[in-house]
Amino acid sequence: MKKTIAIPTSLSAVKKSIKDRPVEVKTTKTQTAVQETANLRNPFDKPTLQGVINDIIEEFKQSGKSMEVAVLRQPIELVDEEVTFLLSGDLQNDIFQKVKPELTGLLRKRLENYKVDVFSVIKEDAVSSGSKLYTSTDKLNYLREKSPALKELQKRFGLETDF
Repeated sequence: MKKTIAIPTSLSAVKKSIKDRPVEVKTTKTQTAVQETANLRNPFDKPTLQGVINDIIEEFKQSGKSMEVAVLRQPIELVDEEVTFLLSGDLQNDIFQKVKPELTGLLRKRLENYKVDVFSVIKEDAVSSGSKLYTSTDKLNYLREKSPALKELQKRFGLETDF
């Protein structure tokens, strides 16, 4: 049986009664369901991940998202629950950042693992540390080092790079 409250005579008495009253925390069924799914952590491996990404690529193809498909076809690395896409430039990174929230949601749902996180890294293409080949002579010398037969042809036919 609930106790009836006396009508307070001042504002400070009202504030005191509010502070002293215990707070009831009610959780609904949907809140408990959301908390349970947030803790869902099914393990997965790289082949499983690649299969899910291939399914997402097919969906994106049907939706006409060709730029996103090109980004999703880039190589991936998997460390624990972190998926890293190895992109080849800033343009791909911009497209990836736009599709990242949707991709993260799809991966979490399909892998049944809500701890999955998606990242991108722009990988630098292997650029030779040697000098750039600007002139015809530089190009010819480089090719002669790679193929000794070219040196013999240059001698035999009297070829020169300068006109």
